[in-house]
Amino acid sequence: MITPSQLTAVAELSTSFANGNIEITSRSNLQLRAIQKKDLKSLVQGLDSAGFLPSPEHDRVRNVVTSPFAGLGFGEILDTRPFVRELDRRLIANQGMAGLQPKFSFAIDGGGDWFARDSDDLTLRVKRVMNVDDTHLFHFIIGNTFSGFCVRVDEALDCILEAAKICLKISKELEMPARGRKIASVPQAMGRLLEELSSFLVACPSPGSSTLVAHMPVGVYATQRFDFANLVPLVPLGRLTAEQLQCVAAIAKECDGDIRLAPWRGIVLGSVPERSISQITARLEAVGVSFDGKDGYLGIAACAGSAGCDASLADVRRDASLLACRLAGRNTKHGWTVNISGCEKQCAMRNGATAELIASSSGYDLRIDGRFIASNCSLEFVMDKVAACQAEVPFEVFRDDDL
Repeated sequence: MITPSQLTAVAELSTSFANGNIEITSRSNLQLRAIQKKDLKSLVQGLDSAGFLPSPEHDRVRNVVTSPFAGLGFGEILDTRPFVRELDRRLIANQGMAGLQPKFSFAIDGGGDWFARDSDDLTLRVKRVMNVDDTHLFHFIIGNTFSGFCVRVDEALDCILEAAKICLKISKELEMPARGRKIASVPQAMGRLLEELSSFLVACPSPGSSTLVAHMPVGVYATQRFDFANLVPLVPLGRLTAEQLQCVAAIAKECDGDIRLAPWRGIVLGSVPERSISQITARLEAVGVSFDGKDGYLGIAACAGSAGCDASLADVRRDASLLACRLAGRNTKHGWTVNISGCEKQCAMRNGATAELIASSSGYDLRIDGRFIASNCSLEFVMDKVAACQAEVPFEVFRDDDL
C-alpha cells in the first residue's frame, strides 16, 4: 500500500538520482538503479521525507504482505489492511524485531484471491467460523506448513509477533536460521515454537485454503463498492518510467483511489469510479501502459541482466523485449509464464514457470514445464520453442548437436 504523494516522490527521486526507471520487485517493493555514490545521501533523505523510512533500523524487516485486492475484491472475508498497518507499527516499535533476518516475512490472508507465495515465514489465513458470534479465526501457518492450530482474530497480532520473537530465540539456542520453513522442518524447533505459543492457539485440524491465483491479472476487475472498479495495467518486466509512475499517482489522487504494489511485479489501481474507466485507461495507454495484455509481455519475467548485474551472462531484458515482440498480439492462457535469467542462480525468479530460459556462456538453456529441451542454444531457437509452447504446438527435446 502506497500513497499517490509517495509514488510521485519516488518518480521525482528516480529522475534526479537514478536512471529514471522504477522497478517493482517480486516482493512488492520499489527499486531504483544506477545511483551514484555521491547522490546516495540525498536520495535517502528524499525517501525519508516521503515517509518511507519511519525506522531505518527496522527497514529491512518491515516485510508484511497481503493480497493486492485486500478490502477491494469479492470473496474477502476480512479486510486485512488494518492488520497490516498495525503489525507494521508494532514491528517498528519493538527494538528486538530489528534482529530478524532481512527476508523474514509476515503474511495476512483475508480469504479472497491469494497470489501464490511459499516463501513467507509466518502466515495468518482467515477461516470463517459460523457460530453464535459469527466470529473468525486465523489459521496459523509456519513456513508454508499448517501448524494444526488457529488463532483468535483479536489475538492474532500478539501471536504472530510472539512467534517471531521465539523464532529468534530458537535460532540462537539451536544454531539454525530464524526462518519459518527451516523451523517447520525440524521437529524439535517446531514443537518448541508451538509449545511456547500454546496460550494463543486453538485446535483446528483442517488446513485453511484460499483461491490461489497463478496468472498475472490484467484489465478491469469488480470491487466491493457499487459503481467502482479495480484497474490492473500490465507493467512490462516490472518496470515503469518516472513519467508513467507520475501518471498513475495523478490518477489515483484525482479519483481518490488506492494504489497497491503486487507480487507479479505490477500495480493495482483500486476503487476508481466506473464512469472514469475509459478516460483513465486512455491516459495510461497514452504513456505506454497497456490494459489488454496483447503487447507480448504478459507472463514474462526477467532479472536485471548484464545491464544491471555483473554475474549475468546475457542482456536478458533486451532478449525479453525481443521475445515480447515475437509474442505480441497473441492470447495468453492463464498461468502461462516465462522466466529469463542471466545465470544459474535465477535471482528473484518464480518457481514453476512454464518456460525457463537460463543464460550460459554460449547461449541459453531451455526448460519447458520442468522438462529439459536444449542447452547452449541461440535466442532465435529459444523464441521459436517458446512461441510454439504458447501456441501449444508439440515439439521434441533437442541435443546440442541438433542446434
